Amino acid sequence: MTGAPRHCIKCGREVGPDETICEICNRAGMATPSASQYHGTMVVAIVLGVILLAVAGSLALRGVGPYSAQVVAVAPAAADTAITISVANQGTKAGRAKCQLVANDSQGRSLQSISVVSPIVPGGQRITFDEHMPGLAARPHSVSVACQ
Repeated sequence: MTGAPRHCIKCGREVGPDETICEICNRAGMATPSASQYHGTMVVAIVLGVILLAVAGSLALRGVGPYSAQVVAVAPAAADTAITISVANQGTKAGRAKCQLVANDSQGRSLQSISVVSPIVPGGQRITFDEHMPGLAARPHSVSVACQ
């Protein structure tokens, strides 16, 4: 069974089943790379690209965090609950903390949970900011916070 005819990668002329370039385009008679050489080159390029991205990402995030946080105040607001949070960046570079707030009732059951992102926290410093937790029927017994 013969497959579909192959064509020269430069000019489009029909070539043999084991050729990639025609005799006219390859006047010097140089050997062309095999398919495994092409694929091997691409695999190496992709692997090196992924490694470079990982190193660049690691260097970009070095010195940011870890974060520690605490709830400073909980107060009922008009249509929600206002929560004041204090976040400290224990790293050397500024960054934003992703925080998980959990409102609990008096038995310790979770009433609601929300995820928030803090404003920029300078390296080695602490900031305080307010967040709102909508949908709570009553003031929660306690609110916990964990940031990363």
